[in-house]
Amino acid sequence: MANKVKYNLKNVHYAKLSLASDGTATYGAVKPWPGAVSLSLEAQGEVTPFYADGIVYYQINNNNGYSGDFESALVPEDFKADIMGETTDANGVMIENKNSKPAEFALMFEFDGDVNSRRHVLYRCTATRPAVSGQTTEESATPQTESVSLSAVSLPNGLVKASTSDTTASATYSGWFDAVYQSAGANATVRITGEDSVVKLESIELEAIVTPSGTVVWSSNDTDIATVDASTGEVTGVAAGRVVIMATLASDASVFDTKVITVTNS
Repeated sequence: MANKVKYNLKNVHYAKLSLASDGTATYGAVKPWPGAVSLSLEAQGEVTPFYADGIVYYQINNNNGYSGDFESALVPEDFKADIMGETTDANGVMIENKNSKPAEFALMFEFDGDVNSRRHVLYRCTATRPAVSGQTTEESATPQTESVSLSAVSLPNGLVKASTSDTTASATYSGWFDAVYQSAGANATVRITGEDSVVKLESIELEAIVTPSGTVVWSSNDTDIATVDASTGEVTGVAAGRVVIMATLASDASVFDTKVITVTNS
């Protein structure tokens, strides 16, 4: 049974991100961020129309990740050291240096639901320094929170976020906060190479370069314009126009690349 509602942010964790020169993502130990109060992230990006034949022929949905704010009771000292680059001197005093370079990190969190909780991970986040603020205690003491502004963008392979579902394996769900979840294709990339046009009734063969390795499945968004062999990437023109050819990693449908092919009459 699926959730009807969600509520109650909890179980916030973070893990430091390291990116290799080839774009491979690795993460450090997952650490808790206690005292979660609120998380508000707005989706970033826009829909860009592609015009052909006097109409909106294809629309590209640009996913630029998320940005917003995370409020908690306090920003943990571990986070200040691991991510914000603060250091501790011999007297146990934490020092903020303007030359420190903040690190990127994964942010993991959970929302309660009426049936089960949904667990999430944002793979590549950055955070601003929290403001320094406070006020004197008056008739009653009210806890004062700290907030950071977050930006979450994609890894080099395009992954932005992952979350559990009603069909998530129990072992994956229970171990969500043990390590940053990465699917089989988490560090894979697909890039299509080859010609950009084909003559009607003739064929060209595209190539999918998969890093580190893998098999792709080819597809066409309009077989009335051009077809593509699902295994070989051979594109055959059917009628003049433009078509989007996609190569999708067989082991993970979230990893893919697209190429616009123009079919000409001659």
